[in-house]
Amino acid sequence: MGPYELRWGRSERVEVDGVVLHVESAGPEGGAPVLVGLHGFGSGTFTWAGIAGHLTRDHRLVAWDRPPFGASDRPPARAGPHGPYGVAAELRQLRSVVDRVAGAAPPVLVGHSAGALLAVQAALAGTVPIAGLVLIAPALDGGPPPTVRLVARLPGSSRLGATLVRVGALGATTALRRMTRHRTPLTDATAVAAGRALQRPGTAAALWHMTRHWAPPAVLHRLGEVAVPAVVVGGLDDRIISIPAHRAVAEGLGAVLHLLEGGGHAPHEQRPDEVAGIIRGFVAALDGR
Repeated sequence: MGPYELRWGRSERVEVDGVVLHVESAGPEGGAPVLVGLHGFGSGTFTWAGIAGHLTRDHRLVAWDRPPFGASDRPPARAGPHGPYGVAAELRQLRSVVDRVAGAAPPVLVGHSAGALLAVQAALAGTVPIAGLVLIAPALDGGPPPTVRLVARLPGSSRLGATLVRVGALGATTALRRMTRHRTPLTDATAVAAGRALQRPGTAAALWHMTRHWAPPAVLHRLGEVAVPAVVVGGLDDRIISIPAHRAVAEGLGAVLHLLEGGGHAPHEQRPDEVAGIIRGFVAALDGR
């Protein structure tokens, strides 16, 4: 697979709660445990293109575009426990994807950035059996900047906020490239894919809804409740998640922390061979327990 090829598996459409998800999968069926990729904010299944080639020779990798990102639907936003962009909806999507393509054995969740938060939330909720967690640049306590949250609470902010998000999305690719230390052809390609996806109809309104209704996830103090093995991976040059934050997550989980040179906030895109090796070693240790 060439460095610019972002499609790494077979694509299919899976409907959950009336929302059609784009799901991608590759690798031999029947091998346990399946790896389930949970991408971060603004990303998509394409973020796993680098490690897929290293893992899918003998592991099955499954991922979906978490709405409102990638090629999945962007349903109209609504507040409340049954809203399409809340944690409950994402946990139902995870359960559906796991039941459909992951088989009977509990999977290993591989979460990047905000996807790592969903992985921890799934482990704490217990709604899906899980064999282990791989947390890459885990963003467990992040959220919109305080100024943005303040604007989101102003009367009439919904229409203005969505407009501002749409305007900002036009420069997303350039901004992502500038933010990325240790750029590679793969990180450049994923920046383009993310920028295009952010401009799709419905994305801006969904993102502004998520901003207005954001609440602190409050999982850091509960890491000791996670009952499955975990490993934490980060880049030494991550501009978004600090090294102390990586260490705090690893210590809270009792997990090994791998900090990679030549890696920033997306070490699985910048050092895919090393990250894939860490994942393979982690899974092998699970099999040997």
